[in-house]
Amino acid sequence: MTLSRRTFLTAAGLTALAAPLAACAAGSAGGGASGKVRLTYSTISVPKSRGVLEKTLKDQGIAVEWVGPFPNHAPTLQAVVGGTADFSFGGSTTPADQAILSGADLVYAAWATSNPRTTAILAGAHTGIQKVPDLAGRTVAVNKAGLGEFLLVAALEKYHVPRESVKVTYLNPPEASAAFGAGKIDAWAIWQGFREIAEVQYGARPIFVDGDELDFQIDFSSYLVRRDYAERNADTIRKVISAFQADYEWQNQHYKQALDIGNSVSHYPQPVLDKMASKNVQTKLSLINDEGIAQLQRGADWLTQRKILSGPITIADHAVKL
Repeated sequence: MTLSRRTFLTAAGLTALAAPLAACAAGSAGGGASGKVRLTYSTISVPKSRGVLEKTLKDQGIAVEWVGPFPNHAPTLQAVVGGTADFSFGGSTTPADQAILSGADLVYAAWATSNPRTTAILAGAHTGIQKVPDLAGRTVAVNKAGLGEFLLVAALEKYHVPRESVKVTYLNPPEASAAFGAGKIDAWAIWQGFREIAEVQYGARPIFVDGDELDFQIDFSSYLVRRDYAERNADTIRKVISAFQADYEWQNQHYKQALDIGNSVSHYPQPVLDKMASKNVQTKLSLINDEGIAQLQRGADWLTQRKILSGPITIADHAVKL
């Protein structure tokens, strides 16, 4: 499980960012047209589907253009760097840190914590795996340089299992789900949604859960913009993040309803939806502040020490406090 800078960049979809990036945003310095903001979104986006965020910003003179959908955070970062979007969506800080290390002139504008943290390592129903040490000699699927990989590294470290004793396969969630269901992999490190599908449909069992096993949060949800965009559009950033904050607060108070809205796209079976709803995950979104910089730095240092990131990063140099 020895990991090089090159393999990380390739698997995270960030190889193109390792080169100088100024030309990528040519003609788009400062972002989209005046009075418009371009927001990336994932396949399941409650703010987009619900429509309140878009109306809130329209009432403030800001038209929203949705760009996507994207499967995960890394390609939204590429879209922002390339000038086709203004905000990455609230995705993982791990690929964001790696994009910055690879040369992307991005800055953190907002960060979020979630409670409970439900990302888990799942064991296949018929594998006989009961605990983390049982992963030795077995095949585990993770998403490269993201939530799944850091969780596996943390689990192996906590239970003193040599990394090289585990057969790691790098798969995106849809591919991993199919392989897991077919019994082609023994275990899988994965987040909410895919986790509950595996538990309900495949009889998977969690053997390591982020919030239960780890003393502090390592990876956070985050919104990033280009540095030049932040310099020119501070007021727009504040308004956009305020609108997202209001949407998250609504979701926290109406968690089951928010899942139902998302399910118009995901079409999860009811038992999967019920299992997700039972966790009642609460999300707190904040503009970047001193606490956010400190927490993101702590997580980045942990990832760097374990070579999940290609080098050290100073978060304060890549964050904007508004």
